[in-house]
Parts: sequence; structure tokens; C-alpha cells
Amino acid sequence: MSTDDLALLFELFETTPRQGPGSAESTRRALRMLPADLRIERVLDLGCGTGASTLVLAEETNAAITAVDIHPPFLATLRDLAAERGVADRITTVAADMAATPFLGTGFDLVWAEASAYSIGFENALERWCSLLRPGGCLVVSELVWFTAEPSDRAKAFLTTEYPDVQDETTRIDQARARGYDLLGSFRLSSDDWRAYYAGLDAPLREATARHGALEIYEDIRTEMATYEACGDDYGYLCMVLRSTSGSQ
Repeated sequence: MSTDDLALLFELFETTPRQGPGSAESTRRALRMLPADLRIERVLDLGCGTGASTLVLAEETNAAITAVDIHPPFLATLRDLAAERGVADRITTVAADMAATPFLGTGFDLVWAEASAYSIGFENALERWCSLLRPGGCLVVSELVWFTAEPSDRAKAFLTTEYPDVQDETTRIDQARARGYDLLGSFRLSSDDWRAYYAGLDAPLREATARHGALEIYEDIRTEMATYEACGDDYGYLCMVLRSTSGSQ
């Protein structure tokens, strides 16, 4: 993707409720799957965007949360929202590449990454982020996967162009286990999570098109939306709740 296209995407998503499929309820569902004996005092939210998940984590735990995103305007919005919801004192925002693991620190009880691992590659993310956790800490990560062994030609044509490394659920779970994690649970994001995300894109996409014209980057998003509407049973996000097997709690 060109620098200009990336800038246009950032501008578009600055005004959307979320930067990827998901919901507060899905975030809470993943939280409920964490082990009861997990002490959650330090949380790292990677690829936090404007904080849709960060705010839920702050409201559902008493943890100090470090929220990381590469785009500073997203973080500014998160700080404003955190102040409105009374949790700003427990959220620290960091403008950084989530692949920059030495810079982010270590010893986190929980690392959270909803719909963001793809940007540095799922297996690469698993390897890099393990070092961020304390022994026995947990990683919650969602990843785009095939839900069927025989996806439609339309779904294959779109996804293998946009995300050539897309795999099935079993493969992703096996990769997590091979890199030192136990699977505590998993679930598929609902179609409601996807449709709410796309509904939140409608007005910003129209406004961006009015400002800049019918650019290819916007048409690609519309193609993505139409593909999901037609083929959403073939693919989606798998949320995995993982625990590091290195050391003990």
C-alpha cells in the first residue's frame, strides 16, 4: 500500500466507531474466558485504534493499561473518550509500532490484540509478543481465518489478494501451540460484529469520497463490504484466548 493510500485510510478511520470488526460484548466474552487465577494488573493493548477495546478493558478490570497504536490521532481520541468515561487515570497511550517489542517493555499480565496481528503477520506476532508477557501471562488475539474447507471463488479471490496468508482455524491454533501457548478457549466473532463495523463505515466513507473523489482505496473497502455480505459464512475472525507456557504464574 502506498503512503498516500495509508494516509487516506487513517483519515477515514479517525471518524469511525471502530477500526475493525468487534463489539464490547465480544471483548467481555474474551475476558470471561481468562482463568480465574490470573492476576490482571498490567495490560498491553496492541493496535488499539481509538480505544473500543481499551475502554472496555479499563471498565472491566482495575488494571493499568498501556494502549499502543502507530497513528497519534487515534490515541488523542482514545484519551478524550477515556476522560469522558472516567478511566483516563489508568490508560497510558503510546504512539509506536506494535512490532517494536523491546520498546514496549515486559512483564505484562495480559496482552490484547483485537484484529491487529495481521499487520505484522500472525506467527511473527505470536513470537514477538510472547516476550512481553510475564510467565503464565495471557494473550488474547483475533485473526482472520477460513471457516470452511471449500470457500467460494469470490471469497478466495478477495481474501487471497488482500491477505495471502489467511489460514483455517485449526492451523492458527496449532501455530499458537507450537510457539509456546496453551489454548484456553476460542470463539468466532458474530456476523453482528461485522455488520456493525461496516455500518459505522458508511457515513465516513461517503464523506471521504465527497472530499477526495471515488478513489480506488475507497472502492476496495466497498468491495470488502460486499464480499462479506455475500460470503461471510466462509470466513471471519477467530478470537483466541492463550496462556504462555513459559514459567509459572
